[in-house]
Amino acid sequence: MGLLRSRRALYLFLGLYAATLILLIPGKPLWVDEIIDLGGVRNADLRGVLAFAPRNAGGVPLGYLVDFWMIKLFGYSVFVVRLPSVLFTVLTCLAVYILAWQANLRAPLLAAVLYAVSPLTMRYALEARPYAQAACWSAFSTVVFLSLVRKPTRGKAARYAALVALGLFTQPYSIFIPVAHLIWVTLVKKKWRAVWLAGTAVALASLAFLPWFLETRAAWQGAVNSGVRFVVTAKDLLVIPHELMGTGFIGAALTAIAIVVALVWSPWNKEEKALWIIYMAIPLFLVPAADSYFGYFLAARQMIFALVPVSILLVASMEIKWSWVVPAALLLAMVYEDVHWVRRPGEGWEAAATQLKAASCTMFVPSGARTMYVFFEPQLQACDENTLVKYETVALAVSPDQPSSEARQKLDQAGFRRIADLRTADPRIELYRR
Repeated sequence: MGLLRSRRALYLFLGLYAATLILLIPGKPLWVDEIIDLGGVRNADLRGVLAFAPRNAGGVPLGYLVDFWMIKLFGYSVFVVRLPSVLFTVLTCLAVYILAWQANLRAPLLAAVLYAVSPLTMRYALEARPYAQAACWSAFSTVVFLSLVRKPTRGKAARYAALVALGLFTQPYSIFIPVAHLIWVTLVKKKWRAVWLAGTAVALASLAFLPWFLETRAAWQGAVNSGVRFVVTAKDLLVIPHELMGTGFIGAALTAIAIVVALVWSPWNKEEKALWIIYMAIPLFLVPAADSYFGYFLAARQMIFALVPVSILLVASMEIKWSWVVPAALLLAMVYEDVHWVRRPGEGWEAAATQLKAASCTMFVPSGARTMYVFFEPQLQACDENTLVKYETVALAVSPDQPSSEARQKLDQAGFRRIADLRTADPRIELYRR
């Protein structure tokens, strides 16, 4: 186990992992959520970025500002806007190692490896979205919180408050991790000076966030109401076991077995066991509750914070000699899913936008999808049934899972005939001529 506690081995792993992620950045084209986020940032000034953030439900500024600053410093490219997610993910792996060390595990490096290869971690390490950043602030807030509990000082409380605030301004659901911290230190640890300092820190971080919330909550609700309002059902909750570990229900079952082993047979005391189970459980319970309250759709990425305690618990289960098989099987399954995801073609919005240049104008289905294409080709012209008569060639761009029969009927009524299927994969591109 000496190698798995070695700092030199940790630095080597982090370097190799960072290099691997950097090499993988160009492998996936931008997907729809990245395009939406970057569309409000790429050509905006600072005021425009701050005005754009609340247009997305739950939108907060820090993730957008990181993209804004990267573009201002280095110019726009897919590599530039995705690089921060790589760096934040590598830093989160470091935080996981520190937490595993604080938990007196014999193989803290293995906890970092398990977190690193989780399919959910891998995906958001390679996307220009704020989830890797939020996970980083959350993990380091836990590092500082545990240090605060061991030796309460105002300096540590100040650092904890700063990290909680950074998390809130990156992804509001990160507040559920400080909630877990406070539940544990109040109800289990009962170390009252730590309770006072940690509670004050969380209160100050929340107060710092309050002006943004009050200013933007109407815009958030408007963003939710402008789309489909979701109700979280019992069936929706299956997303959690199916997608959190990225290995389906079998992987969820293996994870559950390992966690039970850790809680029953690991050498941790009751307080330590309670810490990691509360840390894991609170976001898994409160995220669906919040989504249900706000009418937002449930997604596993909202619970990425839970992967940190899960990784710790998995390694804790390996402290028992006979139980190493379960986490090892899960590790192999996650690596398999990572390879499968990397090799899978991404969304082809950029390629589709290039193909649309073959036509004089384009009918977009739905009409609002035009923003996905003009992000890559700003000169693309849109047309509808009222303007078709001006053009000889028209492209029909059909977004994934969208009906296109009505658009085809309008083209047929205007005298257009399909002459080519420029793209059969989603998004589909068809070329018409009169």
